[in-house]
Amino acid sequence: MATDHVKIGLLLPSTGVDSTQGTDTAKGFELYLKQIGGRAGEREIRLIKEDDQAKPDVALVKIKKLVEVDRVDFLIGPISSAVALAIRNYVHEQGTPLVVPAAFTRVLTSPQQALPSIFRLSETSDQSNYPMGAWIMQHTSYRRLIVMAADFAGGRHSVEAFMAGFRAAGGEIAAEIYPPFGTSDFSDYLGQTSSIRADAVYAWFAGADAVHFVKQYRDRGLNQRLPLTGHSALTVETILPAIGEAALGIVSVGAYSATLDTPVNKQFVRNYDNAYQSWPSRYSECGWDAAALIATALDALKGDLSDRNRVRDGLKNALPRIKPPRGPMQFDAYRQAITPIYITRTQKQGRRIVNAVIDTIPSVSQEATWGWWNKS
Repeated sequence: MATDHVKIGLLLPSTGVDSTQGTDTAKGFELYLKQIGGRAGEREIRLIKEDDQAKPDVALVKIKKLVEVDRVDFLIGPISSAVALAIRNYVHEQGTPLVVPAAFTRVLTSPQQALPSIFRLSETSDQSNYPMGAWIMQHTSYRRLIVMAADFAGGRHSVEAFMAGFRAAGGEIAAEIYPPFGTSDFSDYLGQTSSIRADAVYAWFAGADAVHFVKQYRDRGLNQRLPLTGHSALTVETILPAIGEAALGIVSVGAYSATLDTPVNKQFVRNYDNAYQSWPSRYSECGWDAAALIATALDALKGDLSDRNRVRDGLKNALPRIKPPRGPMQFDAYRQAITPIYITRTQKQGRRIVNAVIDTIPSVSQEATWGWWNKS
C-alpha cells in the first residue's frame, strides 16, 4: 500500500486582474482537503502553488516547473481561457492530468480539441450563455440588445454563444463592443451606447474588470435606460461587496449561486463562511469540486497512480460519485462536465447582496448547445 505523498500543482493567478478568481478557487480546493484531513487513497496530499498571473507566457514557464521539476501527479487550473489554450498542447505531451476549474472557452473540450488528460468542471462558454439567449426572449421584453465583453477568448466566446442563442430565438443584436482585457476606465466604451437603439445590454467581464464596469455603468445612469444582463462573472459573490448596490437588479446566468437552497450547498456555504468569513463564489465551488474529484479518484485507485490510463478513468468515474454544491454532474465523452445552469437576479437579502436564483436549466451538456458552430 502506498504511503508516500501525492503532489498537486495549483496553476492559478494570485496576482493581476484574475487574482480574485484564482484565490477563490484555491480556497475552495483547500477547504475540501481540510475536511478530509489532507489525505486520500491512504496518502498525504501536498499542494504546490504557482501564480500564472493570467498570462499565457508566464503560465507556460510555471507549468513546466510544476511538471518537470516538482513532478506533480495532478494539475489544477487555469482560470483564464487564453492560458488554457496556451498550455493544452504541453499538457497533452506530458500526460499529467489537468482538472480545469474555471477556464471555459468552448473549444477546450470540443470534439476537435479535446485531449485525454484534460477534465473540465466549469461549464463551457456555450452551456450557460447560449441558452440564456432563448431565456431572455421567453422571460423579458428585450428584443434588441447591445453586447459588451472583454476582448479575449473567454469574453468573446461567451457573447458569441449568447448572440447565437438570442438570434436563434428571434432576437436582434444592435451592436458589439469589446474593451481590452484589463480595462479600468470604461467611459469611451459606455459612451458608445448613447446613440444605439436597444432594449438592454448583455455583458461578460470578470474580476477587477467587472467591478469597474458595473460601477461605472450604474454611475452613468445607463441601468435606467438599458438594463444590464450577462454572465455570472459580472456579479460573482466575491466581488459583490466591492461593487455594492450598483449590482442590484442584474440578471445573469452561470453554473452556481451561493443561495442555492439545497442541504449540500447550505453546508458548503456554512463551512466556507466559517473558514474565510465570506460566501463562496462559482470559482470557490469549482475548486471544492476539483479537490473532491481527485480525492474520490485517489480513494478508488487506493493511491496507485502508476498507470495514467487508470488514473484518467478514475477521474472520469469519480464525478458522478461526488456531491457538488451546485448539484449532480457527470463527464461527457470529451471529459467536459454536464452541469445544471442557474438564472439569478442580484438583490439585497438583509445586509448582504446576493445572486438569488430565479430559474434553473437542469443538466445542460456542451453537445446540446454547440450546434451553432460545431457543424458536422
